[in-house]
Amino acid sequence: MSNDAIVLLREDHKEVRRLFREYRGLAGGDGRGGDRARRETVEKIVEALTVHTYLEDELVYPRIRQEVPGFAADMDRAKEEHHVADLLCEELSRMSPDDEGYDAKTAVLIDAVERHIEEEEGTWFPKVRAAFGRKELREMGERMQAVRETAPRRPLGAGMLHRIADALEG
Repeated sequence: MSNDAIVLLREDHKEVRRLFREYRGLAGGDGRGGDRARRETVEKIVEALTVHTYLEDELVYPRIRQEVPGFAADMDRAKEEHHVADLLCEELSRMSPDDEGYDAKTAVLIDAVERHIEEEEGTWFPKVRAAFGRKELREMGERMQAVRETAPRRPLGAGMLHRIADALEG
């Protein structure tokens, strides 16, 4: 497996999309495809997204902002999209499949993340690959793999990750 940061991010996207398909298959038309199976799949989605957004927010986006001219507004928007996903993940982690709105909230999360992935893969990744050399992307990927082991797996509450990072910096 390549250590290239973009390859690693695409692999994360592939896994998240697989989990989305799994959830859709379980939710079906009536949303009752087995509460336990739906809950377990949502827990996997929450974990995968929590790790992925942490890696992007803490390692990838700051580097892109620093190195790619004109990408600051895109990175601001991406961080806000992550914030929304974090909020939805945090809410879902406190819910049960039999709670009103569980399937609807999961569907909103899936739709938002799918749009975000399309933007990253279709627009941002090609620009990032053009701006960084292979060596830089491999180094960033190696750092991502190292940090992945200690990245949060569960949402820490609305905005908590950013408050912790700010406190550590300040």
